[in-house]
Amino acid sequence: METDYGIERRLAQCAPELHSRYRDCVVISQRMLCRYENYFPDFTDHTVLHTLDILNLCNQLIGSQMERLTPEDLYVLLMGALFHDVGMGVSTADFEQFRAVLGFPEPADDTARAWAVRDHHQELSGLYLEKYWQMLDFPNEAYARAVIQVCRGHRKTDLMDQREYPPQFEVEPGKTVSLPYLAALLCLADELDIAAERNVSFLYDVEHMPSPRDRREFRKHMAIHRVELQEDRVVVHAWAEDPDIRAGVEEVTDKLRDKLLMCRRVAAERSSFVILQADVVLRMEKPKEGGV
Repeated sequence: METDYGIERRLAQCAPELHSRYRDCVVISQRMLCRYENYFPDFTDHTVLHTLDILNLCNQLIGSQMERLTPEDLYVLLMGALFHDVGMGVSTADFEQFRAVLGFPEPADDTARAWAVRDHHQELSGLYLEKYWQMLDFPNEAYARAVIQVCRGHRKTDLMDQREYPPQFEVEPGKTVSLPYLAALLCLADELDIAAERNVSFLYDVEHMPSPRDRREFRKHMAIHRVELQEDRVVVHAWAEDPDIRAGVEEVTDKLRDKLLMCRRVAAERSSFVILQADVVLRMEKPKEGGV
């Protein structure tokens, strides 16, 4: 599927200065994201490819509403896409500092540490930006706070919380962003990026992954060969012979449906925008020879 850079193109047209600030952060964010392999050498991709997938999915979800988004909305969404997973690759020193802030216990070993990073990475991403936002050339602290909330909101966060996600958050005098909608977009796009292409198979040796949990996670995502956004629904195309992996794909589909309905509700009740897709359909079908 061809990548659509509509969000970035529109920001470049409407606010070249904000676009320049965003572009200056791309290399920094990708260097940080590559460090996730320190914790997850055998896990799903969180590099620039994932970022591009997220932005492509956001473009599709926004659709004809693109022109209603302000330049400030576009900048915050782009920066959120860049940095939402940066917590997966924080340094050891930052991890210890942030762990103390979040209050979870010190992991017993490297495996426990890796899963602690995964379980808390949205909050680690937020704390990373809170610590380093001035070095990342944000226009001001309010923009940084908006991006932090969007990053936090992609996972395990209550987007209906009026205090944490006000519908109109001021980033400059007289200029606001729609935090609930932007966070819901990123949250849903991240959940939609589940197809096999996210795991480049030749980089992974599934038989030597460290635990049954890792192996099952990898196999069920490899069984999903395409996620299609239609006008009114999401279609998950998958195939697996193994009954356990088929059950795993069904679990993923159910989770995606729950996330879709939650994000639809956030958009409908807490913003002037909508998410058109109303259901998730699973199609278990063997791919055609030479196709996807």
